[in-house]
Formats: sequence, structure tokens, C-alpha cells
Amino acid sequence: MASNTMKSETNNAIKNAKKGLRKGDLILLAILAVIGVVIAGIYGFKMWQQNQLHTSASAYYVQVDINNRAEALLPMNVDGEFTFNNIYSKGENVLHIKDGKVSMHSANCPDQVCVYQGELKPPTIVPIVCMPNVVYVSILERSEIDWSLIREEIVPEELKDDYAAYQAGN
Repeated sequence: MASNTMKSETNNAIKNAKKGLRKGDLILLAILAVIGVVIAGIYGFKMWQQNQLHTSASAYYVQVDINNRAEALLPMNVDGEFTFNNIYSKGENVLHIKDGKVSMHSANCPDQVCVYQGELKPPTIVPIVCMPNVVYVSILERSEIDWSLIREEIVPEELKDDYAAYQAGN
């Protein structure tokens, strides 16, 4: 008789498994799915928030090199038009910084590749390059500035302490 009871229980288990998901199982799965979506949403929002803080223009600077020499270090959170002249190539480049974006507004070079490059915004590793006028414009995060290439007279006021700390360490 024990053998018949075990056989009967096995058959019942197989029948129940074949029935599929019960109402309680579906409710549990729905609750787990909602919890998963909420956790993913919170994580995504935190990552977006962190990215917004990371990409704010106030954390970035535009370094302008002419003939491989740093000529300007400009904060990206200050709008303006800046003209740079290369006395060797007789080149003139006009740089625009507006709304946390930088662009080469005009240049007296023949090909105008630097002008057609358009606006760049951080974070980017793509520079604006004017080969005929030997101008190289890069966007740097504060921590990426190579102080060994920067002269004191081009350091923005808000970076004076960073520059002084570098000088004290050398």
C-alpha cells in the first residue's frame, strides 16, 4: 500500500507541474518584476545624476596651444569670444565658448577644417585642430591639466591654488 501511496503522490506532483503557474506564482513574479524595475530605475537615475555632475561645464577647461605652447587655459563655464594670433604663420583663429560648448568661429586658414568641425562639449577627447595656423584646442577636466606645460600668466583665478600646489611640489 505504501508503494501505491508514493506512486499516487508522484502522479499528483507531475499533474500539478503540468498545470503551469498558479495565480500565487504569477503574483510573486509580478512583484519581483516591479521590484527589479524600481531598483533599475533608481540605479539609472543615480548614474544619470552622477553623469550630469561629471559633465557640468564648470569642471572643464579649454587649453589652447599655438606652436606647441600653451597660450590659454579658459574655463568652459564662462561664455566669450577669444582671438589667437600666431606670429610665425600669421594665422588668426577666433574661438567661441558658449553654454559649455567650444567651437572655432573663424580662422584665416585656407581649408577651414577647424571651423567646419563644429561645437564640442565635454567630456570629449576630440580636439579642434587648425594645421595651417598650428593651433590645437583641447577640452580638459581639471584633473587632466598638465601643469608642467602651463605658464602662470595664463592660469585662471579659480586654478591659482592648483598651480601653486604644483609649483610647491616641484
